[in-house]
Amino acid sequence: MKKNSFLPGLLLLFFGLYFLLQQLNISLWDGMFTWSTLLVITGAALLLQAYKQSDYPNILPGFVLLGIGLHFQLKDTVAVWPDHFAVIILILGVGFILRAQKTKGGMFEGVLLCILASFFLFYGTFMEMLGVVETGVEHLYNYWPVILIIIGAFLVVKKK
Repeated sequence: MKKNSFLPGLLLLFFGLYFLLQQLNISLWDGMFTWSTLLVITGAALLLQAYKQSDYPNILPGFVLLGIGLHFQLKDTVAVWPDHFAVIILILGVGFILRAQKTKGGMFEGVLLCILASFFLFYGTFMEMLGVVETGVEHLYNYWPVILIIIGAFLVVKKK
């Protein structure tokens, strides 16, 4: 017998609390009543569903929604939080890694995305450290979408 999903119940509970707080004008933090909070709620519900009921494919979308929601909540309020597109790539990479721990698939993609995000987040530091090799890395930085296309095409056509 298949377990009943408690995801709809969690979503109704969390959204109900959110909208009740909004109706009562109770704000726990600045910017609480924004679309990013709704992403956090949905992502948290998906993660709870994934881990509580062994529905491991929901780990990736749950973590991505939670992470993107938190990113947009924190980027304007926490001074050290990076406002860079690479944070989204990092969130995806960590999501793949978390899912891979339970499903045994996607670890390579997760690590690759985390490395790529680290390169973009710390590009200035990398340039200072490399010094002499800077020109070659500058070309890599300019043409990184081509590298993504090549790796993506390889992953699509490779045989399992």
